[in-house]
Parts: sequence; structure tokens; C-alpha cells
Amino acid sequence: MNTSILYFTHGPTLAYRTYGNGQLTVLAFHGFGRTGADFAVLEQELGHRCTIHAFDLHFHGNSPGYPERAEKPFTIVELATYFTAFLDQLGVQKTALLGYSLGGRITLGLVEQMPERLERVFLAAPDGLITRPWYRRLATSGLGRALYRRFVERPAFIHGLIHGLRALRLMNEKMHRFLIGQTDSKAKRMLVRDVWLSYRLIEPDLKQVADEVRTHHIPIHLFFGERDTVIKPAFGANLRQQASELITQQELPFGHVLLTPELGQAMHEHL
Repeated sequence: MNTSILYFTHGPTLAYRTYGNGQLTVLAFHGFGRTGADFAVLEQELGHRCTIHAFDLHFHGNSPGYPERAEKPFTIVELATYFTAFLDQLGVQKTALLGYSLGGRITLGLVEQMPERLERVFLAAPDGLITRPWYRRLATSGLGRALYRRFVERPAFIHGLIHGLRALRLMNEKMHRFLIGQTDSKAKRMLVRDVWLSYRLIEPDLKQVADEVRTHHIPIHLFFGERDTVIKPAFGANLRQQASELITQQELPFGHVLLTPELGQAMHEHL
């Protein structure tokens, strides 16, 4: 099915595609290196209940890049303002959110900032459930940003480290394959640099997320791949224990790739 690519500008510009024509509006955010086209797989199961607006995140797909944001990164307040304006243009008061992997980190941040506009939240193998202090230190320091730039041009040292960790059995095969696969070309390494640096301030506070969930009674549905070694199902406890009465968790028979018809079927049970 051909789906037109549309654009919305409110400060930055993002491209998006729309799937389905159901009553529930869903804003959907994909994983690193992917595009909103990944959500087409959910249309058959959810399209009669949902209208899914699937965005290409900054630097991805048909959305423009903003390389200057390596020094002046996006904030979650800025993104919440953007998506609130998008809902206002649609004339929609309440929306659901769906975030996969990197898109999960965006989604958790939006729960903090615009809870009054949310009806429910779906998170599929979401980033943002554990803190990574090494990432903050690398991304926020001038030295760290210089190392990112060096890695784009000269990846041998970092790749050697990754191979060494695998050889010492300090990294499993799936994680090794994932990291090398995401950085095995200059274009991919540039994407890593641009996304990690421009999104470095978007780190959800799970306690605040839980507080907003309870205050506004927003159900959250977590989905994980039972064989996922990138974002493990055990990570879900970090959020569930904060507001267990409103958060469900389900494991599906996959690895990290969760945007599948089976995810649509599992989501349908919560509509």
C-alpha cells in the first residue's frame, strides 16, 4: 500500500505517514536507523480502531537533519511543544503514544511533559528504562563529542574494542552483531553521532513518568521480545515498580525486532 509522506513544521520539520482511519489517534516513533514506514505492519490489525501517525525522527528517513543540534541539542520540552501543536492542528484533544526502541525514549519523555493530552501509551522494547552514565558523560563533554567525530572517520579503535569484548565473552554474539551492524559504514556512524548528540538531553525520569501516569490515570503497556538481548524484558521492572497498578508487561516470541503483526494483535487487546 502506498502511503503519502506528509510534513509538519513547528520550529523543526518532521515527515510522517498515516496508517488506518480509526477513532483513536496514535503518534508513533520508530527505532534507531529506521523510519515511520515500519509501522505499516500494524495497519491490518489496528487500522479500524486507530489512526497511526508514524513520524520519521530527526536525521531519519524523509525528515531533515539538523547537524547544528550536536551543540544545541533538542529538549523534551521542545518536542512536547511540537507534538502538542501537531495535535492542535488535527483538532485532537487526546492521543495514544507508541514508541519502539529509540522511539520509546522519546515517548517516555513526552509522558513527562504532556500527560494531559495522553489517553494511553504503548512501549515496545523501549530505550530509556535504564540510565547510562557513560553515555551522558560522552555526549555532554567536549572531549566526548570529539571522540564521536573521530569515530566517524576512524572506527578501527572502537570496533577493535567491540571485537575484543566479544572475544573475551564479555559481550554476547547478538549484541556484538547489533553494534557492528549499526556502525559498519560511514553513513551509519554519522547517524549514530548525530542522533546521540542531538538527543543527549532526552533522558526520562521514571519517577516523574510514574507520577504523571498516576495523576492522569494513563495506562502504559510494555512489550518486549523474550529473546531480546539489546533491551531485555527485565528492564521493564524499572518502570513497573513505580506505578504497577497502571502498567502491564507482555513478552512476545521475538528478539529486538518487535514491529510485527503479532505486536498489533497484542496491542489490540488493550484498545
